[in-house]
Amino acid sequence: MEEQNVIVGLAGSARFAPYLCEAHGDVEYARELYLWVVDLAGALFSTIALVEVGLRNSMDRKLRVWNDQQGSDYGEEWALRKGAAPLLYELVTHKSLVSAQNFASEQARLRSKTHPRRLAAITHDDVVSHFMFGTWVYLIKPRVWDQPQQCQQLWQECLSAAFPYADPSDSGRQRLGDQLDRVRKLRNRVAHHENLLSVDIRWRLRDMLGVLALIDPKLPDLAMQSNRVRSLVRADPRRSW
Repeated sequence: MEEQNVIVGLAGSARFAPYLCEAHGDVEYARELYLWVVDLAGALFSTIALVEVGLRNSMDRKLRVWNDQQGSDYGEEWALRKGAAPLLYELVTHKSLVSAQNFASEQARLRSKTHPRRLAAITHDDVVSHFMFGTWVYLIKPRVWDQPQQCQQLWQECLSAAFPYADPSDSGRQRLGDQLDRVRKLRNRVAHHENLLSVDIRWRLRDMLGVLALIDPKLPDLAMQSNRVRSLVRADPRRSW
């Protein structure tokens, strides 16, 4: 009873309920499942972080060049002020741009006195680093039903080059978009500490490594160095109970 009180006190009864259900009411088994999922989530998040940073940088490099080519009113720093050309602005959305700009400004304001950039103005990179993962996904997979043509255009003119090992056709864009959307959903589950009991981890890991391989075939090996996801999948407590 004491162990049950400790784990339920930590997780909360609502969050712990799916583990108890999976364990058919066995508190010790449910506790083991919960701690395993916490460990797995940590390992997944380190992999997701590599995908997110790799995705952001590869796409932003191409977007800078493309945006600069859209006319004299625009430049490479598309995330600053009103610098995004109309097609990009529509897909990123005003809300996402303003939110990222505000977060970047707030972080700049909170820099300590010893920070090397204490009084520096925010940069394009500062803003780009504050876009949500979904912002990048929705440049490839439409956020809403009526935007496929915009995504197709940006893919053809720019973003297919950010994934040089992908199929450059629109079918390639759609497949990549589906992969990224599955990673986005996994990222949200992990970030919000939701249970992963019904998630096919092997397939989600395949999605993440597949995205990295489309950017650079060397990246999956880098991502798997010291990675514990596969060993944790093999250690799933459900295998031995």
